[in-house]
Amino acid sequence: MYPEYLALPPGRRRWGYVLCFLLLALTEICLGLYAEKQVRLYTTTGLRFASPLSEEQLVSVQEHQCGAENEQQIYASFWGQTEKNVSAEYGRTAQQIISIGYSGNAGDCLPAKYLAGGAPGIVGKECSISSPLAETLFGNNQVVGLCLTADQQTFRITGVFSAGEAILLYPTTEELYCAELQGVSLDTPKADVLTWCAAAGLPAPQTIVYGPQRIWFARCLSIIPLLLVGMAGLVTLLRCTTSWPTLIHNGIWFALVLALALMLPTLLSCLPGWLIPSRWSDFSFWQVLADEIRQNRLSWENGVHYWRDWGKF
Repeated sequence: MYPEYLALPPGRRRWGYVLCFLLLALTEICLGLYAEKQVRLYTTTGLRFASPLSEEQLVSVQEHQCGAENEQQIYASFWGQTEKNVSAEYGRTAQQIISIGYSGNAGDCLPAKYLAGGAPGIVGKECSISSPLAETLFGNNQVVGLCLTADQQTFRITGVFSAGEAILLYPTTEELYCAELQGVSLDTPKADVLTWCAAAGLPAPQTIVYGPQRIWFARCLSIIPLLLVGMAGLVTLLRCTTSWPTLIHNGIWFALVLALALMLPTLLSCLPGWLIPSRWSDFSFWQVLADEIRQNRLSWENGVHYWRDWGKF
């Protein structure tokens, strides 16, 4: 004999449904915020090289990008992190400030939110600073147009961005050992990166940060609560149709199956190329894919991490 369990009263069941719905809604909000942050931080594919790039290599990249041989239409911006002593008028100074030098698109190298002004250009003695550094040097964020000195070089401030630490962003061609690539395929990112580096005259990177892939994964996570709500609604609908006339019941089932069949090609086309549906029945495919993901994760964990990589802005 199996033990008998009393069903919950209708009132408690309703409260249980409400609680589950609120929990799913909260999870959806958190995952949505996480996906939004990934979209802001990882629109590019990041490269981390073993040593700083020389000016000859930067020139080679520029020539490759402007030439007809750049069939992949991949464009790079470069950056590096150092520490500088920064000073302003009236003798105010800040020691050992995290300084990010860049060449190319400042928004790709540091996708910060600007509270005032904007990012500096790629030429001239311009810079932007974080809000804590502006408070330290000037006492407020209204500093656009003022000047500061970093390692005996004077820069004009073009903007103030949000960050948790004192940060300086300025254009340079020295000590650049990271790159951010725009235009890398979502389907074959590693092959695209290695091919482009070889064609542009750069060494193979030590670490590849698969930014667009992170965004895709975060978006997939963010729709899971919606899928659960949709499945619950579908199950409820099907349970309700059991008491309806047979013709209506069968018609609803047929419409649902037909809609799923029509949506399947569109859903499969949304998958990136490295998730090849035709190979899903091949067990070795999943093993190779899992090994590659594990190798990429270990490469990221064992590599050098910079302030930008933690997304504290």
